[in-house]
Amino acid sequence: MALTFWKYEGLGNDFVVVEADALMSAPRAVRLCDRRRGVGADGVLSILPPRTPGAAAYMHLYNSDGSEAAMCGNGIRCVARHLAERRGLSGELVIDTDAGPRRCLLHLGPGGAVEAVSVEMGPARHEGEQTFEVGEERLVGQRISMGNPHAVFIGPSSLERAARLGPFVEQAVPGGVNAGFASPRPGGLDLVVWERGAGLTDACGTGACAAAVAAVTAGLLPAGEPLEVRLPGGALRVTVAPDRVGVLMRGPAERVFQGETTL
Repeated sequence: MALTFWKYEGLGNDFVVVEADALMSAPRAVRLCDRRRGVGADGVLSILPPRTPGAAAYMHLYNSDGSEAAMCGNGIRCVARHLAERRGLSGELVIDTDAGPRRCLLHLGPGGAVEAVSVEMGPARHEGEQTFEVGEERLVGQRISMGNPHAVFIGPSSLERAARLGPFVEQAVPGGVNAGFASPRPGGLDLVVWERGAGLTDACGTGACAAAVAAVTAGLLPAGEPLEVRLPGGALRVTVAPDRVGVLMRGPAERVFQGETTL
C-alpha cells in the first residue's frame, strides 16, 4: 500500500513524517530510514490520534535502527510545524508523547510561515553521576533524563570524540543512553551528541536540553536566561528554569519535500 510522507529536518536532524490511525511496524520504519534503499532519515515520526483531552495529536518516534524513543526535541518541532501548516493551527498547541504532553508555541515570520517553535520540554531529572571506562579513558558523565536518558560529559566536544566514545557509552547502559559531549562557553555551550539508536546526528534537541541542565547544575552557566547551544547542524536556544527542572527549547523546523512510497 502506498504511503504518503513528508520529509522534515531540524538543524539537519532529519525525519520521515507520516500521518496515520495506527502505528507502522519497526521493520518498515527501518526501511524508510535507509539512506541508500529508502527515503533516508534519522527516524520516523508518526502523527497519531491524541491521547489526552485538548491535545492536537500524539507523536511516536522510531529511531533509524527500529528502536523507540519516548521524546525527541527536534522531532516535536517538526511535528508542530507540520500540524500548523496542514491543519491551519497557530499560537499554542499540545502534542502527546510517550514522555507526556508537551506544549509548543509557534513563532511566525513576516510572511506568516512558521519561523521557529518553542517547546516546554517538561521536567528535567538529574540522576547523579556515572563513570564509564572506555579503553584507558575514564569518563564521568552527568545522567539527565529529559523523558529519555542522557549522559552528559563536560569537557572537549568534537565529532571525532563523540564518534569514538559514543558507541561504548550507549552500550554501557541497559537499554542504551544518549551521549553528549559538551564544552561550556560564555552564553552557552558547544555540543556533539551520539544518539541512542541513530548514532551521530547534526543535532539533538533533548541532548541540548540535558547538556544545558548539566552545565547549569554544575554552576558553569546561569539559569533563567536563554543559552545558545551550538550543534554541528546549528544553534538552539535553551532556557533552564531557576529550579533546574523546567526547560524551554526554541529552534527551527523545515519541511524538505513530500512524497509517496510503497516501501
